[in-house]
Amino acid sequence: NGRLEGLASPRRLPREMHIKLPLLQRLHLDPRHMLLNARSFKLIQLFFQQLDVRNMKAIDDVAFVAFMQMATDLHDRKILQIFDMFDVDGSGSIEFDEFYLLVCILVAIKDGEQKQFLAKHSRTCFELLDEDGSQTLTVSEFETFGFVFGFSKRSTRSVWKEHD
Repeated sequence: NGRLEGLASPRRLPREMHIKLPLLQRLHLDPRHMLLNARSFKLIQLFFQQLDVRNMKAIDDVAFVAFMQMATDLHDRKILQIFDMFDVDGSGSIEFDEFYLLVCILVAIKDGEQKQFLAKHSRTCFELLDEDGSQTLTVSEFETFGFVFGFSKRSTRSVWKEHD
């Protein structure tokens, strides 16, 4: 059925993306809500304001690529795929709420908690992964964008088989 329910398996999956930004190394998600605490939220808000050099309450693709190059080991092509995915309103920029969600995902990946994050925020993650807006998630969409959650191609297939 393609739903993302029940993904909170304690088994860690191989990661395709590695988080390298020292700021993100210090952050952890609250295990109950799989979100940052208030202090970390404020820190990420201040960091976002520094990235927003045009003071437009959003960051463009150039600032986004620079952030992701500092934060991860992904190549520009994958980074731009993530930019397009998180630019949910098609504005050509990433607003703070979209950036905050991305940071939470990056922290979950760093801590090996991406399955728990997906389980807790399944609707939001489903909407991000549903590239064509069909209200269904195909194996192809999950494999194509599974790297956003740090899953390798092999582990996306494994997660899909577990929960299909």
